[in-house]
Order: sequence, then C-alpha cells, then structure tokens
Amino acid sequence: MKAALIAGLRRFSARVPFVSRVLQRYFARPLGRYPRPLGSEIKAVADVLHSGRWNMTSGQAHLRLESEFAAYIGVPHAVAVNTGGMALQMSMRALGFRAGHEVVLQVDTCSATAFAVMNAGCTPIFADISPETFMLPRTLGALAGPDTRGLIATHMWGNPENMAAVANLGASHGLTIIEDACLALGARSNGRMAGANGKVGIFSFGCIKPIQGGEGGMIVTHDEALARELRSLRHWGDRTLDFGVRDTTQLAWNGRMSEIVAAVVSEQLKGYPRYLRDLRDMLADFQHFLENVDGMELVLGSGTSVEDCAFTQVVVRLDERKLKRKKAELRELLAAEGIGTWHANFEAIPSLSFFKNETWRDWILLNLARAAQNYRSDFPVHQEVYDHSGIGIAKMHFASPWRFRSLKSKLGAVLAKR
Repeated sequence: MKAALIAGLRRFSARVPFVSRVLQRYFARPLGRYPRPLGSEIKAVADVLHSGRWNMTSGQAHLRLESEFAAYIGVPHAVAVNTGGMALQMSMRALGFRAGHEVVLQVDTCSATAFAVMNAGCTPIFADISPETFMLPRTLGALAGPDTRGLIATHMWGNPENMAAVANLGASHGLTIIEDACLALGARSNGRMAGANGKVGIFSFGCIKPIQGGEGGMIVTHDEALARELRSLRHWGDRTLDFGVRDTTQLAWNGRMSEIVAAVVSEQLKGYPRYLRDLRDMLADFQHFLENVDGMELVLGSGTSVEDCAFTQVVVRLDERKLKRKKAELRELLAAEGIGTWHANFEAIPSLSFFKNETWRDWILLNLARAAQNYRSDFPVHQEVYDHSGIGIAKMHFASPWRFRSLKSKLGAVLAKR
C-alpha cells in the first residue's frame, strides 16, 4: 500500500511541471497573471543553456536583443546592462559627469534614481513637480547652478513627460538630458518613443517594469561614440572589445547582462506590442468610465490620448471636494473591495532617513551648503499630490478583461456609497 502511494505521488509530481507550463502558456493572459510570458521565453533560455554561452563576452543573445530593442525605440544604438540603476550610473560617467557635478530630478520619483546619481559620484538636486503632469515643472529657477550638468526626465508610471519642454529647459541652462523611461516602454512624447528624445534613454527589466527579465536594463542613444564608451564601461572599463586596445581610462563597473536575461527580455519584447495594445484598449474604456465620475480623471502626463502611455501604474487625479470624500478614505474603501491602490508618486526623496538624518553627507563632498538647502526645502505640489489629489491603481486590475470588469463594478459600487 505504502509503495503504491509513493509511486502515485511520484507520477503526480512528474506531471506538475508539465501542467504548470500548460497553465502558464495558455491561461496566463485570460487569468491576468503578471508578469507573464509574452513569447517563447522557456525555449529561448533553454537554447542559451544548451549553447554553453551564458556570459555576454561569448554569447549572442544580447546582440540580438540590442538590435531588436534599438529598432523598437527608433534609435541606432542600444547597450544592454544588468540593471536600470546601472544604466543611469554608466550614462552619467560616459557623459563626462564628475564629482561635484549636480543632476536635477523630480523630488518624488523612485529613490533609486537619486542613489544612482550619487553612486556615479554626482549630487542629486530635487525639483518640485508640475500639478498638471505630476512630473518636472516648467521652470527650474535657482535649481540649476554653475555645477549643474544634467537633467533627468522621468516618465512616471508610463505617462509621457513633455520632452519638448524638457529640451527647452535643458537648452536654457546648458544641461544634458537623461531620459528615464524605465516605466515607460512604448510610451510616446514629442512624436518619438520614450527614450529616444534625450542624449540617452534608460530602461529597466526588473520588478513592475513593462517587460521583465528578472533584472536587466538598457541604454539607448543616437550617438555612436557614446554607445562605444558605454559598451566599454559595462566591462569594468576595458577597451579591448570596442577600441581594440587592452586598457582602461576611467573608473567603471561590471554592468554586463547575462545571456539568459537577454533571451528572456528578447521574447518579452516580441510579445509586447500586442500586450500594450490590449492594455490601452482597456484604459480607453476606463477613461470613458471615469468621464461619468465627478471628481476623478485619468492622468496621461503630457499625452493627448491613451495611445501615448504605457500604464505601468494607472494614475488618476482626484478632486476631494467633488468626490465628497478624502483620498485616504477612498483608498480604504477600495482596499475593502480588493482593489489595490497606491499614490500617484513616491514619497519625497528628502523625507527618507538617509537624507533626513543627513547620512548623505558621508557621500557628497562638494557644494554641501547648496545640497543641504535643497534637501531641507518644501515641495508643496508634490505634497498635495501625495496627500490629496493623486491616486494610483495597480496594473494587475487591467491584466485581463475579467479583472477589469470587476474593477469597474467595485469602483462603481464604492462611489455610489457617497
């Protein structure tokens, strides 16, 4: 009896991987699983494993991915790296930013952006946000000083930043534009794909990003010389592969992407256009739904329609007076219905203990007075959005038609309880 039971369990366990693969392959989309396979990821990984070429120095998967990614964004050069944060650091180093140089970014993007600036040896300077787009303001005022070299434009939650306005800001202050499109693959601004507008565009394939490889990042650029320098920097600065000489000229990192990650991301990219089209169709429906709700409207950044956005999180502007309830109360009611929400922005980066307790002084050695003044500033527009006027709805509610129908039904019921 015991032997028969053990044999039965073994037969069952042997079938589990097969059943799991079938469920993932054919039911991930209708059930709304995210992240989910968008191509033949398992076969692509198996091909890399069987090739014996798992590392960027010998494999070909990253070269295919770079070519495909550059074509999708509409730029001549793409450089695969191990994370989006590393992509930011490498870009600043390759662009010639040095210790003491300042980089302006919005105050309520992810803290990883500020840390990438600091890990590149530079000083982050924070800007309050625009009440219209929830992104960079239309003027930098005194934020740009004599040592300011860069401006990071972040397409928050996949909504497009106004890159024409950002370009004007950069030109008026002599700043190099770094386009943070980590959350915005497929979004459009200024008639181009997000990432194709600045000196470099940065993408990530990590947690909650539009397409995922477990980790991984990409840098895109129109500048061939800059692309060569970036490829060198991802190999600890060694110039053998791209310049034909075994030498290093500046401090660098190991920024290499594994071939396994490259294979996964390449397959994700192949299925992404259809996935994004389906997502936008649901958001067009949701926008129409909100048109009948007094006090809620879909935020598109500088976009003119849902076709401009990537919707890594769905951002809604609230008018508490018209809704006749506070944002905090609305979030509680939605949570009770199983609807996951967050803020339309992150907390202000200077409010984190690293800045509040002045631990940053251990790492920033120049222009301390200017940095300290900036970090102690008030950021009133950010605070208004965080406390009252901005709410984010988790992307999982738009991952399948049935989840989306449930969202609309539950949201309608909550709003009817005024």
